[in-house]
Amino acid sequence: MSQLLLSALAVVCPNCDGYNPPRAEVCASCGTSLSEAPATAKPPPSRTPPASSPGKPGASTPRVPPGLGRPPESPPGLRPAASRTPPPVASAGGIPLASRAAPGVAAPRSPAAPLPLTRPAAPPSAPPVAAPKPAVPASGARPVPAASRFGLAVVAGSTRGQRFKLPVTGCTVGRTRGAILFADDVFVSAQHATFLIKDNVLHVRDESSASGVYVTIPGAETIPPMSFFSAGQRLFRFLGKLEAPPPLAGRPTVYGAPVPPGQGVYGVEEVLVGGRSGRTVVTSAPLLTIGQANCDFSYPQEEGLAGRHCELSFTPAGAQLRDLSGGLGTYVRIAPSMERPLRPGDRVRLGQHIVQVELMG
Repeated sequence: MSQLLLSALAVVCPNCDGYNPPRAEVCASCGTSLSEAPATAKPPPSRTPPASSPGKPGASTPRVPPGLGRPPESPPGLRPAASRTPPPVASAGGIPLASRAAPGVAAPRSPAAPLPLTRPAAPPSAPPVAAPKPAVPASGARPVPAASRFGLAVVAGSTRGQRFKLPVTGCTVGRTRGAILFADDVFVSAQHATFLIKDNVLHVRDESSASGVYVTIPGAETIPPMSFFSAGQRLFRFLGKLEAPPPLAGRPTVYGAPVPPGQGVYGVEEVLVGGRSGRTVVTSAPLLTIGQANCDFSYPQEEGLAGRHCELSFTPAGAQLRDLSGGLGTYVRIAPSMERPLRPGDRVRLGQHIVQVELMG
C-alpha cells in the first residue's frame, strides 16, 4: 500500500470499529493500540460487506454505519498530530455512547439511521435581575426619631444661647435625666419637665418637680387662690380673699382695725428660697401692683423687672393677673402633671433657666 494512501485514509479500530485519524497509533474511542494492526487501515470494499460473526478469527472489517462517509481529508501539507490520550467524549443529539467492549468482542453498532448534524445549543439567557429592594432595618434596631418644626432657645441661665430642635416624640428636661440637661442649676429637679407634641401643638408638662414649671401668660390670665406666679427674679403666691374668723360664743373677740364695709381683703406674699414666706401685702383695694417703683411690691433696680411689671385685679373667685412688662414676661406655675399648650414666642421657666419656643426649618 502506498504511503500516499496511508496518509489519506482513516484507521479503523479492530476492537470497536471506530474511525481514527490517518497514522493514528491508539484508538481515540477505546484506547486499543493500532500500530500492531496496520491492515485495519484498509478502506472497506463496499458499503454492505458480507455479514460475519463478530469475534471470529478472519472476520471482515466491521460495517460502516450508513450516512457516515469517509472522513474529510486534511488540507494538503497538514497532518493531524496523533493523540496518545483519548479525548473526552460527551453525548450529543440524545444518542447514548457505545460502552467500551472487552478485548476480542466487537462493540454494539449504532442504529442504521444517519446521525443528524446540529449546531451547539446556545447558552441559556441569564434570568432577569430584579431591582434591589430597599434595606429593611433589623427587628431589634431602633429607628432614629424624625425632627419636628419646634425648637427651644435658652434665653436665660448658665447655658444661654444654646438651641435645641425637638423630635416628634418630644423630650425630657432635667438636671441628671433627659435629652436636655441643666446640670449646674440647683433649682432643677433630676427629671423636671417634658415637652411633647400633640396634634401639631407643643405642650409642656411638669413632672412633679420641686421648684415647678412656669409659663408666660398671653396678656392676662385668671388665677385661683394659692397660685404661684413670677415676675423678674421674684416669686409670689396669691393668697386669695382673707376672711376674719367668726367670733366664738363665750369668748372675747380679738381686737383689730375695722374691716372696710362692703369690701374684701386680699393677700399676696413673696416666697423666698426654700419655700419660706417673705413680705406679705394685704389690701382691700381692687388692684395690687408689682414693679420697680411706686407699686405695692417695689424692687428698685431689680434686674428683669419693669417699672410697673404686672398687676392683680381681685374677683370673688380669684384674681386676674395682667402682664405690663413690655416683653420681659410674667409667668404662672402650671399644676403638676398638667399639659399646657405653648405657642411660638412663649417662654418657660425651669429653675433659673428660661427657654423660648421657636419654629425651626
